[in-house]
Amino acid sequence: MKIVVAVLLMLLLPLTAAAVVVEGRVVNADGPVAGIRVTAHSGLSLRTPVVGTARTDADGRYRLELEPGSYALFAASDDGRQFGFSGRNPVAVGNASLWVGIQLLPVREVVTLPYDDDYSAGLEGVVLFDGKPVADASVSLYLDTAEGLKGQGYRMAPPTGPDGRFYFDTLPESDYYLVARWRRNGARVGPVRSGDRIGFCYHNPLHLKAGTLLRVELPLVAKQHSEGSRETIGPPSDTRVEGRVLDAAGRPVAGVHVFAYPDRVIGHQRPAALSQPTGADGRYRLDLPKGGTWYIGARELYGDSPAPGELFGMYDGSADHGLKLEDRQLLQGVEIIVEPVSLE
Repeated sequence: MKIVVAVLLMLLLPLTAAAVVVEGRVVNADGPVAGIRVTAHSGLSLRTPVVGTARTDADGRYRLELEPGSYALFAASDDGRQFGFSGRNPVAVGNASLWVGIQLLPVREVVTLPYDDDYSAGLEGVVLFDGKPVADASVSLYLDTAEGLKGQGYRMAPPTGPDGRFYFDTLPESDYYLVARWRRNGARVGPVRSGDRIGFCYHNPLHLKAGTLLRVELPLVAKQHSEGSRETIGPPSDTRVEGRVLDAAGRPVAGVHVFAYPDRVIGHQRPAALSQPTGADGRYRLDLPKGGTWYIGARELYGDSPAPGELFGMYDGSADHGLKLEDRQLLQGVEIIVEPVSLE
């Protein structure tokens, strides 16, 4: 009888979902950063509960174990001078492990100034990418994160000009979430896709008090590929290629993927391996499923043929763009030059 009762109790106990590994690397403009605290939150605000935390190792790597669900991943230095967020937030954790890279950005203090209306508030700032102003960015204010910080929000500023500046006037005193997006297709609304850019203000939610004007800097990061499929952006591998993507002048290029195909003829099929977007330093890590000859290159977008104006380039260390690796071999210092695609 006791055995039967014990079995019944076991059947009635709620089942705990198996933890899923979420890992990645945290980098800044100088490369991987050690000792950074990475946190997984239940919502898109830093005020929401922390459900997982980890520290980066000497190689900038972190590892979290999370139950299936939706999370926002953030990273910060202990001195508060560097902050990062995943370009995939909210990150959907399913049954397969994920690799989620995070780029750290310098934290700038909010400047508080007097506003010319005692009954409302103002907000202004500049949108930056790689330290330079971004034109044609869409900047939105949200009152909360209930809708996932999507859509136009409570208020949307006019597109930024060449100076990257945006303005909000006559805002009611309240807390606001500030988000900026830049889309390659020039759209003001719609999904943010791989190759686009997104920015989440470190100081969110911003408290705007009547009679004051806040001035902020809002840096963008490249939107990461959202599928995170093991078939393409694979788990860390001992067989891999590392290096930098550069432009024709030898400058680092951010926001491009490095890909690998097992065949010299590259068609519309899915690549065998795809890196996360490069950071401001142009560095990439391409994890390969096994040794062999791989034909590698770099591009901004993922899927279809390279479009006119898209940054694209192949590894030119060999005539056929092939690179041979043995199993468990690491090749470092492999540079790829990208240039805008031209129809001429």
